[in-house]
Amino acid sequence: MQSKTTRVNGRDLGNQVAKQIARDLFSGVYQPGDMLPPETDLAEQLAVSRASVRSGLQTLSALGIIRRQAGRGTVVEETCEWNILDPQISGWMIEYAHPNPDFFRDIFEYRRAIEPYVSALAANRATAQDLAAIERAYEGMARGLKEGSNEQFTQADVAFHTAIYRATHNLIWAQSAHILRPAIMLVIEKSNDTAEELSESLENHRRLMECIRLRQPEAAFDAALTVMQRTATDLGLSSTQSDNESIALIRMKTLSGSD
Repeated sequence: MQSKTTRVNGRDLGNQVAKQIARDLFSGVYQPGDMLPPETDLAEQLAVSRASVRSGLQTLSALGIIRRQAGRGTVVEETCEWNILDPQISGWMIEYAHPNPDFFRDIFEYRRAIEPYVSALAANRATAQDLAAIERAYEGMARGLKEGSNEQFTQADVAFHTAIYRATHNLIWAQSAHILRPAIMLVIEKSNDTAEELSESLENHRRLMECIRLRQPEAAFDAALTVMQRTATDLGLSSTQSDNESIALIRMKTLSGSD
């Protein structure tokens, strides 16, 4: 497919080249397995030097999006090879495209498996400062609902879950929330936009907050799972019997030693 790539501007032309090609990828100009135009053609299309094109291609290669083959050109990798959780890639996805349903499902399944466990840990470990952060985020959600602002509600929703990850006082969990933030934002934004109304979501988050505040790890696990079930409904996702059995097993293992 012929690229509709436009000229790039800015001081960091290499990153601008990467961003422009990423836009073409996520908007469907290029598909996995396609060959990108030669560097000379890209340089002409983008009105930049070949050095800037090479810099941009190196960025995309480091992210697993393309593979440069000596003497053969540059091919778009299959999406399973992309470092899809890198904030740069998920940020491009938010900006340039509606991800395919598999991406929503995969991020949701991650959250459904992990966040009840994280919430149980937070119920045991949250400090007063952590609880204040969770409450501030909840209040932001409530303001968003009252003012009819889905954007404010969604931003606060993401902050709410990020605060719970941080309340585990586990560096890996806290960092995973940071790394996954754009992807989680994408899923939460989608579910909130498709929800018939957000008052039920707000109430589910309130219950989760209270379980953490009251140091009730079992109740926090179940409350977080309720939040995830509402998300699944809003995204049009369904759970299989094996999915539910897996969650039940995670619950049993988690609550037998949640701290």
